[in-house]
Amino acid sequence: MQSNCRDMKNKRLSRLVVLLLALCVLASGCAQAEQQNKVKVSIVDSVLFTAENAVGNVEKGEDFITLLSFRAGYEFVSCDYSDYKSSEKDGKTQLTLRNVVRPSRVTVRCQKKEVQNAVAIDLKCAVRYDFNGGKDADCSGTRTVRYSLTAHHRPNTINGANVKRSGFVLIGWNTQADGNGAHIGLGSRVTVQNGEEKTLYAEWKKSIDGAQFLYREAAAGAIALTGYRGAGDVQPFVIPSEIDGKEVVEISSSFTTNMPCRELSSETLVLPDSVKFIKSNSFLHSAFSELYFSDNIEEIDEKAFPRNIKTFHINAFREPCFQAVNNSTIFSDNMDRLILNADRRKLVFFSGCSFAYGLDSNVVDEVYGEDYVVFNMGMNGDINAAFQMEILLAYMGEGDVFIHAPEEMSPSQLMFGYFVNSIMFIMVEGNYDLLALADFSNNGGVIRAFFDYIEIKKDADPCRYDEGRYEDFNIYGDYIYERPYDEATESERDVTYSDNAYCYAPELLTGAGIEKLAGYYDEIREKGGRVYLSYAPVNISAGTGNDVREKGYEFAEKFENMFLGYGYEAISDVEEYMFPGRYFYDSDYHLNDLGAALRTERLLADLKAAGI
Repeated sequence: MQSNCRDMKNKRLSRLVVLLLALCVLASGCAQAEQQNKVKVSIVDSVLFTAENAVGNVEKGEDFITLLSFRAGYEFVSCDYSDYKSSEKDGKTQLTLRNVVRPSRVTVRCQKKEVQNAVAIDLKCAVRYDFNGGKDADCSGTRTVRYSLTAHHRPNTINGANVKRSGFVLIGWNTQADGNGAHIGLGSRVTVQNGEEKTLYAEWKKSIDGAQFLYREAAAGAIALTGYRGAGDVQPFVIPSEIDGKEVVEISSSFTTNMPCRELSSETLVLPDSVKFIKSNSFLHSAFSELYFSDNIEEIDEKAFPRNIKTFHINAFREPCFQAVNNSTIFSDNMDRLILNADRRKLVFFSGCSFAYGLDSNVVDEVYGEDYVVFNMGMNGDINAAFQMEILLAYMGEGDVFIHAPEEMSPSQLMFGYFVNSIMFIMVEGNYDLLALADFSNNGGVIRAFFDYIEIKKDADPCRYDEGRYEDFNIYGDYIYERPYDEATESERDVTYSDNAYCYAPELLTGAGIEKLAGYYDEIREKGGRVYLSYAPVNISAGTGNDVREKGYEFAEKFENMFLGYGYEAISDVEEYMFPGRYFYDSDYHLNDLGAALRTERLLADLKAAGI
């Protein structure tokens, strides 16, 4: 009996197990069937964007949707899925893959955003030149010139080469007939609004009576001044263009020796465009601090003056040679835009090439464009930064923000030295008047650099002022020539472009240099602006990475401590601006497109954290 009961229980248990197994098989089959109805979709990883759901499963025939967040300065172009649509949603790109029926691995293609690079579109103006007592070769007293503002924001004035007035020297144009308005150098740029006709008046300076000079014949019909016997305090001291019907072409080395007045105490010297040669020690006994001359001088000795000239006014008589063919000329165009926006709040980024190659101003504009006009004033770390700062200061005002990220190995950017070279003159070829805004008292070699510049122009092909701006830069001042990032070889690109790359130089941080920089910053503050300090990017792959990193820490500590005493703090962490070699293009200081986007992202985060 007991045996029968056990048999019955076992049979019931067996049937239960069979039933459970059947249910499991059925459930498994259903799960498999359900799984077979789903397909896997994945978005290929990229350093240029992130996908909120890069991998997912969808029902066969259904849509797969993901949100893409692109790096600053980049945008969606397409993907390799056959049926998709894209749309903007909350600042992101919503990508929809329609009717997915099989497993798919999708590659998204993106590109650097396009930036409008035109200066102006079909804008025109006119300038009426009133010779103000002078006459041109046609004996006319006026001339009207019509300009297009398509190439440049501000037109270049005529040089007045054929405009003459007996007993006077033409030094420029003026917005008032009495000379008490705004001065514009011959060939320099003037602000004229679209559709406007502006009148400019010839600005004359009366020359000293020719009887006060000694001279010798230099060539047929031309003379060299060898001495002066008049008063030494004439202000301004204006050399005549001709004496006794002979053209003055040279100032000899003996000009100020054995003068009755012993020294020329005049502050301002005006040289006519007839003067082509200025010999060594020609103004040995003089105290000139301001100089008017023209760029048609053929020879000027760097020892012509006993001390550095403070203010230079250069009139343009030679045709330009570098407009639209030399990247340094972008400085004049950038300054035009700054001048025209002088009464608006500005966001000004200043450094050397680390900003020129390492900032996406279009992205900055998207963030701050409603409140500020954005300017990238980065040029080259080897160019005298003092004269650039002083020119910029003239147009900084209330509410402006100045971001300085000096290259950590640049003597110029750190005010370790004030050297000048010919590039400075190429930068202002389109507007020599900019030079007059800078103080060159402590800058040796200006005369030498000018002569080098003139020598370069002799061998260069002439062009026109109305030729377009240098096309490798956009309207903000960013270098826009494509510098692609090759994601496929990412691991192979952590390289250095120099065997002895010089990334950080704490020895260039001196008390005098920091004091000079702080003085410039103080001027901005006094005008109602704000100053913020950051760091230029460097290649951490240069040399040995650890050596670069430790040198960077040393530089940052010294840099920040020295500025702290003047009330200025760095808003950035130096380590955040140490980039692997894969993000550089052709040097250890020039970022590629992606590197520039990454640097822009980090700098914007720093600015936001600083309260801007």
